[in-house]
Parts: sequence; structure tokens; C-alpha cells
Amino acid sequence: MPERWWYGRPRKNGALSTDIMDSSFWSISLCFFTVLALFLEMLTPSFGLLTILALMLSSASVYLGFRAGSSFGYTMLAVNVALYPFSLWLGLKFLKWSPFVHRAELQGGIQNSPDAPPLTELVGKEGVTLTTLRPGGAAMIGQQRVDVVTQGKFVDPNTPVRVIQVEGSRVVVEPI
Repeated sequence: MPERWWYGRPRKNGALSTDIMDSSFWSISLCFFTVLALFLEMLTPSFGLLTILALMLSSASVYLGFRAGSSFGYTMLAVNVALYPFSLWLGLKFLKWSPFVHRAELQGGIQNSPDAPPLTELVGKEGVTLTTLRPGGAAMIGQQRVDVVTQGKFVDPNTPVRVIQVEGSRVVVEPI
């Protein structure tokens, strides 16, 4: 029976060893944990500690790969080198779901300046369009310049309008 890493190493009596402490098993396991550490580094602020851990795991994976055999060692070296860009891509892809990114987006807000009144207070107020609304544009509501939209109508500049609805940062106006 040919010697393969998933069968284990042959013993002196000819039986195959399925010992869990086999170098090839741990080499593959450490390679998986390397990817996991790099992925977690992208999602959490560990200030490089998980990257250092990933480098140590990768080095140990290659070392144990060479203990299992030279061809397996070179294979594990190639796999570890190929997994670093993959882990970076995977981490960047899932970065948008990180709670730290969500917290930064929520603190950013949607208004132009921090001292601007909430847009919901504009409902019912009147103003004048500054640009042509096709259907979006700008209007001066009170003393505040606001990006507004209509319900599909085109409105010329300097036309009086009234705010009829506010949904988040979307301010809907109608001509008076």
C-alpha cells in the first residue's frame, strides 16, 4: 500500500499509524488556524497580534510539513504563501459586517454639520428651490440649504416649495 499522508506512516510491523500527533495532520491544522487568525485580524482591532500569531502558525505549519516529508513540506510552503492573499481578500470582503465598521458608520451621521437641526423638523416648512429639481436638487428651507427631491415633478429654480416628507436623509418637497 503506498504511503500517503492521510493514512499515516507505516510502522515497523507494516500496519499504518493513525496517530493524531502525525506531523502532516498538525501542519494542515495550523494552516487552517493561520487563515482563521488572519481573518480575525481584519475584523477585530488586535493591533497586529493576530498577524504575528498567523506568521508563527504558518511557520510551524511549514516546519511540520517538512518533518512529514520534503515534498509535503514544499507543498505546505506553497499553500501557506497562497493563503495569505486569500485571507486578506476574505477579511476585506467580510469587513463590512464588522461591528467596528458599523459603529463608525452610525457615528458618522447623515447631516452636513453637527450643529444642523434634525431633518425631521423640516416637515411642513416652506422654502425656495435653488436649482432645478429633476426631480432632485437643492432648496433653501428656512436658513438651511438642503438636498431635496420631488415626487417625480420637474420644478424650476426660485419656486416656492413645502416639505411633505422626510425619510432618513431624503427630503421630499412639492411646489406650492
